[in-house]
Amino acid sequence: MSDREHSPPAGRPVEALVYGVNAALAVASHRPAAIRRVLYDASRRHDLGPLLKVTAAGRRPYREVPTEDLARVARSQHHEGVVVVTDPLPALDLEGFLRRLQPGAVFLALDGVGNPHNLGAILRSAAWFGAAGVLLPERGVGLSAAAMRVAQGGAEVVPCVEVPDMADALELLMARGISVVAADQHAEAVIFDRPPPRPLCVVMGSEGDGLSGTVSAVIRHRVRIPGPGNGVESLNVAVSAAIVLAATLGRDPG
Repeated sequence: MSDREHSPPAGRPVEALVYGVNAALAVASHRPAAIRRVLYDASRRHDLGPLLKVTAAGRRPYREVPTEDLARVARSQHHEGVVVVTDPLPALDLEGFLRRLQPGAVFLALDGVGNPHNLGAILRSAAWFGAAGVLLPERGVGLSAAAMRVAQGGAEVVPCVEVPDMADALELLMARGISVVAADQHAEAVIFDRPPPRPLCVVMGSEGDGLSGTVSAVIRHRVRIPGPGNGVESLNVAVSAAIVLAATLGRDPG
């Protein structure tokens, strides 16, 4: 069996929406065969040249439509003048992900991040810094069209792995010799002082509550991002993730 499932399991959608110019162009670059049809505003035709070219080459339909039709299809006003109907991103299971994991890899596990804009921003940073992937809870916010737009193409290059139980997944990682560290503003260790050995999984908690009880119970190592605070209780989770990735992937492995 391949690492990626080529037909969606029961309960998974049979098609997906991608909107936003950079997200749409990323589909054209990385998954042209997944494109089913393209709807776009006439004012965006020049910007979407590569997308329309591969869509035509694949003999898939594309057409200009009024912007109100784009908003209706996207179910959002933030479509940026283009909506692409695609095959869903192929599902990747944890075992398949681990088989491909390189010794120097750094990846994230998101424990309850519930805002699709935060998820998208995290994927954008993960792509920028070269993170190996992102683990998501199976019943979490999921990779929505809104998240893909904010990711600016990052969702096409950073594998997202849905796991049924995050605590169980983290215990499996530790059993396989992967360092697991949680970002925690109450920790004594500072992420910049001595990044943990790789391969490394950094766990980020939810926007409001931080780490869940079940995940917190299995975490053995925690690090914090230093800063005076100046009356601010904490950083946004997407900002924290970017800083953690810069601290770990922005330098040579230790």
